[in-house]
Amino acid sequence: MAVENIAKALGDESRRKIIELLKEGELPATAIFDQFEYAAPTISRHLSVLKDAGLVSTRRNGVFIYYSLEKDALRQLDEWLSPFLPKAKAAPKEKSNPVPKIPKENPFDKFQSEF
Repeated sequence: MAVENIAKALGDESRRKIIELLKEGELPATAIFDQFEYAAPTISRHLSVLKDAGLVSTRRNGVFIYYSLEKDALRQLDEWLSPFLPKAKAAPKEKSNPVPKIPKENPFDKFQSEF
């Protein structure tokens, strides 16, 4: 699985949408086909490109084909890209110092002192 093949496969918007659909888990081909307005052979070709790039795998159950995401291929792409991306900064910790309470003055206190 070369990074070039993975990048080429992800270069198409329809294939990226298929990847997004599969991020929640395995789906039958029919469920993927239902998400597009294209003819089934077109989507089948996109699935084939993703499979050839190592991004998806298939499992046959009777007449149904189930597709699932191969996260190792995405990790390989992530490892290649990580030197080019800024390091993630840790979220700043909240200070545990409580906010000091400001005593509220009674507005009538100053008037009582004048009398």
